[in-house]
Amino acid sequence: MALAVSVGSAGSAQAAEIEYWPGKDATVGSCKGWLNKRASDGYVQAVAQSWGDDCAYWLERKRLGTGGYDWTRVSDYVVIHVAQSKTGFHWNGTDAGSRVCVSQNHTDTTVCGAGAW
Repeated sequence: MALAVSVGSAGSAQAAEIEYWPGKDATVGSCKGWLNKRASDGYVQAVAQSWGDDCAYWLERKRLGTGGYDWTRVSDYVVIHVAQSKTGFHWNGTDAGSRVCVSQNHTDTTVCGAGAW
């Protein structure tokens, strides 16, 4: 099931459609992260929520082929507590995948979601 959300100003004729990307979530303790995808260009953003723990989250990218690299942080490292937050949108194109990672700070446990290609 895809969740579509229209984003834009009231007078905007070209509202961007943002979809939740299922099966890519990362959860540890009361910290959860997930990915959204912008339909117009395939760019992704990481979203995270904390229900009690101090949590950190970030977006990583992996690129295959010539000039490729392993999972690398491409967004800010964001700390939240009983809040929801999201990164900006980041490129996710040919031979590139993205994933969200969350960390439960008091246990120093980090979990990353599945890569989205």
